[in-house]
Amino acid sequence: MLLKFKRINDLRIDNDLTIKEMAKIIGVSVDNFFDYANGRSNFPLDKLNKFVNYFKTSFDYVTGLSNVKMNYQNKINLKLLQKRLKEVRLQSHYSQAMAANIIGDKQSTYWNYENGVSVIPISKLYLLAAFYNVSIDYFVGKTNNKNIIKKQKKKLTN
Repeated sequence: MLLKFKRINDLRIDNDLTIKEMAKIIGVSVDNFFDYANGRSNFPLDKLNKFVNYFKTSFDYVTGLSNVKMNYQNKINLKLLQKRLKEVRLQSHYSQAMAANIIGDKQSTYWNYENGVSVIPISKLYLLAAFYNVSIDYFVGKTNNKNIIKKQKKKLTN
């Protein structure tokens, strides 16, 4: 299952960048960026991380899980992703088969994500994050805040 994240194109267009310029910034071909931005193929996590870092925003904002443009400039941590996929699943009292069902995979494929055999695609990580109400940025180790930040906190004035 592939998902189109509207904000990918919105951010590029709002910042007057061409597809060619954006592709160069994140280190992919024009065709690949076009396919990623239009939901024709999964944006690799490392390339999407370059994208969110460039725009100083979060995975949660780009995927539409949050309307807050948080800025986490950290690298992604694939070992921590594996650990947190398992940790969140177990805290929710789900088996691997149940978690796999949420994202439309087989249990053996989900096992591969938790054990580092393969990296979970962003579209499937998005589905888990939305289901568990856990930040994608938390899963990939860019923040230790587990919660998806839905609204900007209002500043108190005297």
